[in-house]
Amino acid sequence: MQSVTPPTIRATHSKLLALDRTLTDWPALAKSHKTELFELIEKLVLIETPTNDKSANDHISSIAVELLKSLGGDVKVHPQSDYGDHITADWPAKNDSSAGHALVVGHLDTVWPHGTLERMGYYEEDGRMYGPGVLDMKAGIATTIIGLRTLQEEGLWPDRPIKVLFNTDEEVGSPSSRPLVEESANGAEYALIMEPGQAEAGALKTQRKGLGEFRITVEGKASHAGAFPERGASAIHQLSHTIIELQKLNDWPNGVTVNSGLISGGSARNTIPAYAEVTVDVRVRTLEQAEQIESQLRALKPVIEGTSLKIEGGFHRPPMERTPELAILAGKLIDWSHEFGFELTEESTGGGSDANLTAAMGVPSADGLGSKGLNPHAEGENIEISAQVDRLALFMKAINSL
Repeated sequence: MQSVTPPTIRATHSKLLALDRTLTDWPALAKSHKTELFELIEKLVLIETPTNDKSANDHISSIAVELLKSLGGDVKVHPQSDYGDHITADWPAKNDSSAGHALVVGHLDTVWPHGTLERMGYYEEDGRMYGPGVLDMKAGIATTIIGLRTLQEEGLWPDRPIKVLFNTDEEVGSPSSRPLVEESANGAEYALIMEPGQAEAGALKTQRKGLGEFRITVEGKASHAGAFPERGASAIHQLSHTIIELQKLNDWPNGVTVNSGLISGGSARNTIPAYAEVTVDVRVRTLEQAEQIESQLRALKPVIEGTSLKIEGGFHRPPMERTPELAILAGKLIDWSHEFGFELTEESTGGGSDANLTAAMGVPSADGLGSKGLNPHAEGENIEISAQVDRLALFMKAINSL
């Protein structure tokens, strides 16, 4: 006669397995879900989502909505006029816990224009998956969804609220989603930013520079360059002096960079130019540096008689500083990686992400957990296949145990 295990015993056995996995079996659990992980990565990569295409990003957002709803999340769509719709999903604590929520942040948009997929393809070679957007950051999105699904199925869901935010404008600085990122970070215990890791090592990014963009316009006075040059006031002449002053603000050893990246001006070869402008990229390590540089920029004065300056813009991403709380979070993830048989490290970077925003809200933020690979935003963008399984294991352990 065939024996049948009673449901109560099966449930108890499942809980014991779950307990055991929280202690020892995260890499094996991740490997058992490798196929569905890469099936979802492929599905996401095959949908091209350049930031400026709202319909494409709305399409991938709708897919993410259905996947998150299948996990029982309270999913909200946040409609946008210029970008794809952003989405959030919330799960309350199982036992009305007063603990702060876990926040997971990712973006669905990429830098790649339509047609890139046809040219570059999506394929496997030498242990890596290649494709536009696979590293930045479709793999991180898939890891989030598969990781949460696995935690649910295995009874490993944590006793704290969880919030997931996927936006569609991160690649252009999160202009429409910044308020939503900051709102989602309010009250969070920690944040996992599922961006790719830094460089070849795939390191956690524990310090990011703040990013500012300024536009300086010069008004002068036009005149005939041959007949009456003395009657004019050259905006380009003044702009050249201004750019030299901007260059003096660089402090590379201390992480301050000021780059006059775009210039334009003048109307004709034989006319004293009445207008010129420069777009300036500024990056800093600390809020103190940001305040100082912005003050110096706004204090610039013209030196050419008859010209005036107008200074617009500001810092759209605050610096992500390596606070003691952030260092503790990174240390836990690094220690767990060693337990799982791979080496996670940490680095600083000059680039910005939504981690700048969550960290500025006082939330310890682990950035770069999403994937490990090469060539983000460049030809040959790829992820390391075995490392992606490692990232899935680490993500699940983090959500379960932090």
